[in-house]
Amino acid sequence: MHLTGQTAYCFFTPNDKDALFMRFYTPSILENPYPSYQHWRAEHPIWQDEDTGDWIISRHDDVRSILKDSTQFSSNAMGGGSVALPLLADDPPRHTQLRGIVNKAFTSRMLRSIEDNVVQIADSLVDRLAVGSEVDMVTGLTTPLPVAVISQMMAIPDERAADFKRWSDALTGTLAGVSLADRQLEIAEMAGYFNSLIPVRRAQPGPDLISSVVNAKLSGAGLTDSEIVGFCMLLLIAGNETTTNLLGNFLNIMVDRPAMQQRLVEEPGLIEAAIEETLRYDGPVQFLRRKLLKPATFHGQEVQEGEVAHVIMGSANRDESCYPDADQFVLDRAKNHHHTFGFGIHFCIGAPLARLEAKIALRALFQRFKKFERGQSENERVPSHLLRGFHHLYLLLAE
Repeated sequence: MHLTGQTAYCFFTPNDKDALFMRFYTPSILENPYPSYQHWRAEHPIWQDEDTGDWIISRHDDVRSILKDSTQFSSNAMGGGSVALPLLADDPPRHTQLRGIVNKAFTSRMLRSIEDNVVQIADSLVDRLAVGSEVDMVTGLTTPLPVAVISQMMAIPDERAADFKRWSDALTGTLAGVSLADRQLEIAEMAGYFNSLIPVRRAQPGPDLISSVVNAKLSGAGLTDSEIVGFCMLLLIAGNETTTNLLGNFLNIMVDRPAMQQRLVEEPGLIEAAIEETLRYDGPVQFLRRKLLKPATFHGQEVQEGEVAHVIMGSANRDESCYPDADQFVLDRAKNHHHTFGFGIHFCIGAPLARLEAKIALRALFQRFKKFERGQSENERVPSHLLRGFHHLYLLLAE
């Protein structure tokens, strides 16, 4: 037996019938998964989680091959929670039909049409950030910006913004210190709210996302009310969690790199490259789950039909065989083909929106503030192995 941090490893060869026993959901991996990822890639590119029985797959080429093959690896493994989320857990041909419902909302033309509005929201939030005193960047910027944007895209009143964030955290399981029963109450409240909007958007449809879902037709038939509610919940999560965590991770990285901060102040054209490197280096989504539709073999280990694999994009993004200096944050890294937004037909539909929001927010931040340092208060990570970000991130900002 070999101990690394708080994780126990029992080493066997991949062909040993007793298999390899390790644990995925541990406090040490939650705090900093990357040393474990590096160890797995080098020594155990596939192993079975002792607690869940799921297979953990960590190398770049394996992750990529699974994500691009929906005929053998089903997204149905992303379901099974308290709420069914259409699209996320669907395979073709239904996935293709569902994706078509909201594709128009995320085209380049549509994003250009909302860009000025996103700039106004970001500028307003940045203007409110205090100079010289400690600021929680999550409550001050990284949460309210994407929540405001997705609320407008769904035609939801601004006063429901706090509800949106609370509901989103309940659904993703990232409400710290909240029991499962309380989370279910929050989810039920969210479902009730979206249910109440269905007859309104049927009677008076608009150009918003909810109206698109409510009035959509698949093979001549509309979605059921429960499918509409699930779709709205998915849009809410996709519209705020990714951007919030991306921005938080970016600031947490940059606060310890003052020379890089200065470079971004002087060369704002590098902000987009810095966003892409953040997505690779410390991405807001660490893994996806896939169910095998037929047996497969990875590195001598057979995985059977019906079994589930954790596809660790956060590890693939640090694979030394694909990225020189993989554990270094390289601002102007060339060919940054990370997998944070997935790959293939399930590539995240909201990725262009997240990139746009992050670019606008950071441009506003670096235009007003010349540097920032860590505050004295204790930061709080999102309590999730799937989503990586911050509930609280305290900085001192200087003009």
